[in-house]
Amino acid sequence: MSMVKKILYLTFSVIGVIFLSLLILFLSQRSDIKVSNITGCQSDSQLMVYCEFSKPEDIVVLPDERHLLISEFGAIVPLSPENLPGKISLFDTDLLEKKLIEITLGDNDWGEKSCKRDDLMLSPHGIDLNQRSDGRYQLAVVNHMPRETIEMFELINLHNSWSLIWRGCVDAPELGYFNDVALKGDGSFFTTHMYERGLSLLSLLYISFTKPDTGFVYQWDAGDGFTKVPNSGGSFPNGISISDDEKNLFINYVFNHRTSKLNLENLNVEAEHFSKGTPDNSSINGDYIWVATQDNTGIDLLIHCDETVVQCSLPFTIFKLRQSDLSEVAAFSFSQTQMGSVTVAVTHKDKVWLGTFHGDRMASFDNAN
Repeated sequence: MSMVKKILYLTFSVIGVIFLSLLILFLSQRSDIKVSNITGCQSDSQLMVYCEFSKPEDIVVLPDERHLLISEFGAIVPLSPENLPGKISLFDTDLLEKKLIEITLGDNDWGEKSCKRDDLMLSPHGIDLNQRSDGRYQLAVVNHMPRETIEMFELINLHNSWSLIWRGCVDAPELGYFNDVALKGDGSFFTTHMYERGLSLLSLLYISFTKPDTGFVYQWDAGDGFTKVPNSGGSFPNGISISDDEKNLFINYVFNHRTSKLNLENLNVEAEHFSKGTPDNSSINGDYIWVATQDNTGIDLLIHCDETVVQCSLPFTIFKLRQSDLSEVAAFSFSQTQMGSVTVAVTHKDKVWLGTFHGDRMASFDNAN
């Protein structure tokens, strides 16, 4: 066999092996999920829906116990070819309607002095709201545009109307790519680094199968900047919450199908919860933590919910877990409903309020537990 033929044979063999491997990966990651074609804005027997949103990915309850603050997600790479802008909005749980919220630029008091901006373009992702030691309310926003930052806002209530004032930002490390954020009362925070910026979609799909560690949790404070939190590594870290006493972090790892409780005093992982689905965001309520989990694979998402689908109906489960040991108190599973690909579950007014990264609506269901 000539050298040219050997090279061609080797080349086609390698291509064949790669193609076969990708085919096996594709088939192994696909499930037998059934989806509904969602049209209009009708509630059903399981969920009440509230439309006119764009990817309401994360939710926090405001201090008046009436309004929800919503992060309307843009997009992240490589799930999208590019980052896309989004916005922050309000939802009135008394009137059951969406509202606008005024956002203005203020002084950089809570971020890094080197982090500057002259406009309010945002591509918001995870958010967190906390009352600072001085009594003011601080909102932290994971932001992907025009560059990767954590944005800080002060939440103001004037004449029974909520508004946000920009109070600074923090630039991400060179390859940092954030998902969610958890604030402390002193203005410092924890944030999940999903994976390195620039990762390809093919690499992400492969990682979803092989599940290597892709990221970890960063801690940031004004004195030390960003530092890596020990024992926080995992495959696609996603949602993060901090206990009210600030002694424990709760971290969701998408590809590990795992929620972990990390003790911040001894830096040990003290409890874990595993599910068949992929855990996204979480929220704290008293002694419990609520975790939104998507019961599908990345391949299912590509097959059933591409960019032409307005509202994805892929199934999901909401877990109510004890903070102490992450044991299950309740699980609420939904499929073929009027909403899917749920990313967050927040309890308020005897309801569980839901958001999604792929849809035009929020939803709620009765919380009987």
